[in-house]
Amino acid sequence: MRDFERTATVAANPDDAFRFLAEPSNLPRYVATMSAARAEGSERLHVAAEVQGRHEEGDAGFRTDPSARRVEWGAEGSDGYGGWLQVAETAGGASVTLHLHVQHGEDEATINRTLDETVSNIERLLGTD
Repeated sequence: MRDFERTATVAANPDDAFRFLAEPSNLPRYVATMSAARAEGSERLHVAAEVQGRHEEGDAGFRTDPSARRVEWGAEGSDGYGGWLQVAETAGGASVTLHLHVQHGEDEATINRTLDETVSNIERLLGTD
């Protein structure tokens, strides 16, 4: 089990940033490996991604808490993959923290590159502070 975390500071209003990041149709715009995401009910998504050179599709839990500006997700099954995203107010903008929990044997360098690219995409889309 390994945990990874990144934080970005953006110029966007925290509520606007949360609404953008919590919208399933926006996930492929900022999640580095994701190619498609479709809501299937209030707390489920069907996603497609390119992961370490292979195409994967599946269903995932996806819960949003607008009052806490928090999104939580997790893969189906027992592979231990999940994470959360939290948006907080900062002076002049918002802080976006992305936390990832990985249990299976994915390459740590690849995970770090993916997280770095995802954070870079968030900064590009929401403006840097």
